[in-house]
Amino acid sequence: MPDTRTDSKLPKGVFPPMPGYTNEELATAACQEVDVVLKESNIDPTLARETLFDLFNHLNKAFTTRNVDYQVSTWYQKPYDDPSARAESVNAMAKEFNAYAVRAAGESLINSPLKHMDDAFIRRYLSSAGAGVQGLIETLNLSSN
Repeated sequence: MPDTRTDSKLPKGVFPPMPGYTNEELATAACQEVDVVLKESNIDPTLARETLFDLFNHLNKAFTTRNVDYQVSTWYQKPYDDPSARAESVNAMAKEFNAYAVRAAGESLINSPLKHMDDAFIRRYLSSAGAGVQGLIETLNLSSN
């Protein structure tokens, strides 16, 4: 089925998702960070795989609902009079979408056996998901320098 988000004409000033910053790639960045936490916590590999699959789906759905990939692309590519304004915009987006990722990661734990882990594990799980997304978006500032 075609992606209706990319098959229709976009409004003036809206840019399509950029390679490397699609919803799926943002979700993957979060999952890679969470995978480290799962391994460091010696989570059973089968449970870890299922957890990452569920996390990816929650993140992708949350990002798609909010058109995060279009927002990242549009706010990054729009014209700025001051180059530092682009960097500020990227930093603000990175923090905002970190928060989206943390919320989605929390939702992914609702029906998971991991929800019974200690608070320190839950904090690391959630913050690593957000950090993965934030870190990927912040790489945009590296390419604009």
